[in-house]
Formats: sequence, C-alpha cells, structure tokens
Amino acid sequence: MATHDDSDLERWVDSRLAALDPLPKSEPQTERALARLRARAAIAGHRPVHLWLMAAGAAALLAAVLLSGERLLRHGSGDPSDGAPRDSVAGTGASPLPSGEQPSRWTDPEVGSGIALSARRPATAPRLIPATQRVEAPDFTLPAMEGGSATLADYAGRVLLLNFWATWCQPCRIEMPWFAEFQQAFAARGFAVLGVSVDEAGREVVRRFLDQSQVDYRIALADSAERLAPFGPVTVLPTTWLIDRRGRIAATHVGLVDRTALEADIRQLLVE
Repeated sequence: MATHDDSDLERWVDSRLAALDPLPKSEPQTERALARLRARAAIAGHRPVHLWLMAAGAAALLAAVLLSGERLLRHGSGDPSDGAPRDSVAGTGASPLPSGEQPSRWTDPEVGSGIALSARRPATAPRLIPATQRVEAPDFTLPAMEGGSATLADYAGRVLLLNFWATWCQPCRIEMPWFAEFQQAFAARGFAVLGVSVDEAGREVVRRFLDQSQVDYRIALADSAERLAPFGPVTVLPTTWLIDRRGRIAATHVGLVDRTALEADIRQLLVE
C-alpha cells in the first residue's frame, strides 16, 4: 500500500507526463512511447522523491562531462604535443630561382632555401680576428664578368669584402644591395666588394641575373670545383670573408649576414 509520500510522487509524475502528451496529429510511435513511460513510472512510484532528484542530477552531470569531452576532441587539448602546427625555423621561403637548377655540389641539407640548416637565421657577428692571429687569404685568379681576371693582388692595400653567392640563393639576394651600399659609402676610404658566383651554369646565367639586378660591384666566377678550390671548403651559401689591408682574413660570416654587425666590422678594419 502506497504511503502519503508515494501518492505525492505519483501525482507529481502524472503532472509531468501530462505535459508531454502529444498533439492530436502526433505519430503513433510517440503515443506508444508515452504509454511505456507511464507504465515504468507506475512501477517505480514507490521510490522516494529524493532518489528521483539524485538520478536527474547524475544524468545532468554525465551529459556535461560527455559534452566537454566532445569539445576537447573536436578542438584539441591545446598541448603542443597534440599535433597542431608549430612555428619552425624553415628558412626564408625562397621561390624557384631563374637558373632553374641548383649546382650539384650543394646538397639539399646544405642549401635548403639557399642556406644551410645551421645558418637559417641571420648570422651572429663574429668579432674580428685579432691581427696577430689572422692568416693570409688564398691567392686566386678568377674570370671577371666585365672581362679579364680578378685577383687578390687587385685589392692590395684595401679592405675587401669577398662574398660567395649564387643566383639561386635567396639569402644571397637579400645581402647584395647592402654590399652595394657599403661599397658606395666606403670606397673612398679604401674598401671594395668582390662577389664570387659559384653557379655551375656559368657566365650566361650570371649575366641574365645581373642584367635584372642593381648590383654594381665587381663579380667573378668560380663556376667549377677547380676554380673554387683555392678557397677551401665553402659548403654554405652565402659565405662572406672580410680581408684586411694586408691581405689577411679578418672575419668570416657564414649564412645571411647581420648587416649592422658587418658594417661595424668594416668600419673597424678601415681604421686599422
């Protein structure tokens, strides 16, 4: 026999079920579902009201947990290990370059977008090598783009910026206008720039590049392993040497130079 509390529960359930009565035009499946719900409520009608409330609260909590889990899976955890894209040190984003091919002696890990993996950010400025520790720059004779030959003796008594570059090297292209400005600014004080192209395709490729650029300093060709050999292993482009007035290597910048640091090195060499 139902208690007073059980009677209250039954009336509460009936009132709630009445609010769920289908409209006259509802489908038969809805009618059957409500009938089954009323039958189950009648069986469970002897349970105290607080148990119904606890069950409803548990159901709401479970729904919230499931919803949060679904959102977490959809949007990711926010942890860097979830596979989301990260910033990388990926180089300068160079586009295909006019020569069409990279020289065979420069492997992919070395050149990447025209610069080695270890030098894809602006090169840190090395301090100038102390004068007593500098070694003689190698003697060289290279064909010059304007005709004749470029030699180390041509620059005796001057500070020389010797830059190894190629038409397909994007960081090299970034530096070249800076070198032109340095030569214009410091030529009267005994400074010069010599660009050494390592394009294996040779003179014609370099000529087409120079015709489309604003490079106005001297360019020589080291378009074969034999011509490059006097300089030793140059495996990263760009590479830049500073040679003092006595023909000694005073600094080596590997990779894209730091313009400010390089200018400071030039100024210091000019006053030595």
